[in-house]
Parts: sequence; structure tokens; C-alpha cells
Amino acid sequence: MLFSSPVFFVFFAFYFLLHLVLPVKYRLYLIICGSTVFYAWWKLDYVWLPYLLAAIAFFGVKWINGANAGGPRKWRTTLIIVLLFVPLVIFKYSNFLYADLIGALRGDQGKLIDLALPLGVSFVTFTLSAYVVDIYKGKFSATTPLLTVLGYVLFFPHLIAGPILRPVELIPQLQHPRRSRSLQPTAAISLFTVGLVKKLVVADQIAGTVDAVYGHAGLANAPAALLAIYGFSAQIYCDFSGYTDMAIALAMLLGVRLPNNFARPYGAASIIDFWRHWHMTLSFWLRDYLYIPLGGNNGGKLYEIRNILITMTLGGLWHGANWTFVIWGMLHGLAVSAVHVAKGLGWRWLGRVPRWVGVLLTFHFVTLAWVFFRAPGLDRAGEMLAAPLIGSWTQSAGYLTAHVYDLLLLALFLVLHRFDDHRRIRIAAARMRPEILWPCLAALWAIAIAVSQGSSAKFIYFDF
Repeated sequence: MLFSSPVFFVFFAFYFLLHLVLPVKYRLYLIICGSTVFYAWWKLDYVWLPYLLAAIAFFGVKWINGANAGGPRKWRTTLIIVLLFVPLVIFKYSNFLYADLIGALRGDQGKLIDLALPLGVSFVTFTLSAYVVDIYKGKFSATTPLLTVLGYVLFFPHLIAGPILRPVELIPQLQHPRRSRSLQPTAAISLFTVGLVKKLVVADQIAGTVDAVYGHAGLANAPAALLAIYGFSAQIYCDFSGYTDMAIALAMLLGVRLPNNFARPYGAASIIDFWRHWHMTLSFWLRDYLYIPLGGNNGGKLYEIRNILITMTLGGLWHGANWTFVIWGMLHGLAVSAVHVAKGLGWRWLGRVPRWVGVLLTFHFVTLAWVFFRAPGLDRAGEMLAAPLIGSWTQSAGYLTAHVYDLLLLALFLVLHRFDDHRRIRIAAARMRPEILWPCLAALWAIAIAVSQGSSAKFIYFDF
């Protein structure tokens, strides 16, 4: 069930009505039941999975807290984390491990299992891992009831593609829900509208051109490759941040505040700055639950670089079971490491580089690295990167004329990206006169519906 689909609007209208009329003490039950329907709508066969993982985490922390401090608590925590990751490894990585590692030795490139990837399994796993680790470290109470843990996992605005939540970010809000009169419907509807436009008007429209080029066999002509490469940068941002905007807006309507996942990342002046503004809940999760436990920046520069490379490579692999994602993560790890090394060497001239130069270099590094993220295989990634250099430039004018709409969308995205800020949207919604605001929102909805013709493509991160 997509946030941008007609069936979801019917679901949410019914859900929101129940949210308003039911007493506050029943909201947790509504979250669990409604979110179960939301998840089961995609594939009823897998509806048991988030329940199983929540049960492992809930009873696991009880078992952990029943052990003596020190070694027993640590190995019990490790075992629970391993159990939480077992379904993710089976569904997402078993074929990759079999075909690319074991199969490569045996000469068998077939599949080990033929099962669809459960929706949101990566996000559910990371969310519950944060719950277990935070309780182990004493950052959160282990007295949370099972129903509240289920609500924390299942809460449908973040269930499928995040944001990845720490227990402190949602569980207290479930235990002490806000009254309906404290909601901010105008700001929420405005934010949802922005996310809807990003998804339907920008991401879904550019996707057709991007998919056609990446799906074409052989070397693409140069302008087509460039449009696909730059277009995917806009597509993935508008797709994923559009989802996040809608998720945060829906949660706002239900009296819940979710953390933002994006803060104009393409305006970052360094790759380190980029990861502080792109998919922020994942970035902070990797930092706190992987990079720091590995040792962080303790032990010298070589250990820091090692830990960065491990963290970013595993972060890339988290996105998908393919060598392209491994390479993508490694590239970002190398770039982050290079910036840390330069700072460690005291290269003060870096601080004198104009900010716009840093933004331009960072954006192009990220955009070129996206090629590995998007390409179905390493061979295709190589062809896409080579096409602007050795591909044909003949009939460029005709190709660009045929794709003027994509070029216009890309130009508008690059110009307006700096204004894509939740704070600006909330201020505008509060200050704008109703007789101006609501017709503007209605016009944006009309444009989104007309352009999309009432349909919506699957969100990119639903596959992760």
C-alpha cells in the first residue's frame, strides 16, 4: 500500500476517523491492528515476520536483563542480535552468498531459495536492533510492555522505509499519546503535499527515462547516459525524501513526531557533510551501532580508516545483495576516509576552498557513485560511466528535444533543492493566508494527480 496511491487514502481516511473517535487509551490497539492491515495488504504470507522479530527482541531483553553484568549479558545480547538478523540474511542475502561466493567455486550460479523479499525487513531489523542494544547499554528501560514494542515496530508511517527509530524516539509517544486538539493539520497536509509532488511529479516521471537507459543493452549514447546519471540523483532523492515527507506528515496527523531523514544533502560541501544530511537515521545508526563499537577513531588513523571502510561497505551491502552496492559503499568509505586523512594532515588550504566548489565536487562524486547503486550489475555500471566519454554525441539535439520535460524537471529540482526544508514548510503553512494556502495546495494535488494519472510507482527503498 503506497502513500501516494488511492487505496491508501481510503485506508487512512478510515484509520484517521477511528483515531479521532476512539478514546486515547485504545490508540495503541488501533496502531497495531491498522498497521497489520497496512503491512498485510502487500503480502499476507509475511505478516507474521514483524511480530516474530518483535517477540525475539522483547523476550530477548528480558533474558538479557536476567543475566549477571559483564560476559553473560554481552553474549546474550549478541545472540539476540544474531537472531534478529537471521530472517534478513535468509531472505535478502542467501542467494547472493550462494551464487557469488559458494556458487562461484562450484560453477553453480542458480538460486538457493526463490522467495520474495519481505517488505521493510531491513528497517524492522535495524529498529529492533537499536531497541535491544539501547536497553543493554542502559539507555532505555526494559519495562516496556509487549504491545508497546509491537506498536513501536508496526507504526505504519515508518514501517516500510523508515525513518529508523531509536526506542526513545517513539515509545514514550506511544505510552503518552497527544490529544487530538494539539495536532497541526495544516502543517502536516502541506508537508504531505510536498512529498506527494516530489514522488509523483518528479521521481516517477524521471524514472521512465532513467530505467530505459539503464535497461538498454550496450553502450548508451552520451546525452542519454548523462541524463540518466543526473536524473537518478534527482529521482532517488525525490522518491525517498518524498516518502519521508509523507511519513512524517501522516505521523503528525496522528500526534506523533518522527525524526527527519533529509536536510538538503545535495547542498553538502563535503562527503562527510553529505552523510550528515542524507538518510540521517541510517547514518546515525551506522555510527552508533557499528562504527563506534568497532572502535571509532580510537587507536590511530589506520584503525579509524579501517572502521570507516567496514562501516560504509556494510552500509552499502545493507541496501542490496549485489556487488554494485558493495562497491558503492566502499567508494563512500574511501571518500570519507580521504577527508579525515586530509584533515588529520592539517591541510588548511581545504578550509580556503570556496564552498560552492566543495558543493559541486561533492554532488558530482555522489552522482557518479549512484551509478553503481542503480546499475543492475558491474558491467552495466562500467558502461554507464564510460558512455559520456566514449559514447556517441550524434543526434544529441533531437534526443534532448524529445526529453525536454525531464530536463525541465531536473533543472527545477536543482534550483529548488536549497528550499526543501521542513522548517520553511511549517513556517509558510502557518503564515500564509488560508485563502491563498489551500488553493495552492489544491493546485499541487491536481497537478500531481494529472501527471501521474492516478497511479504511482513503488518507492525505491521498498526493495531494501
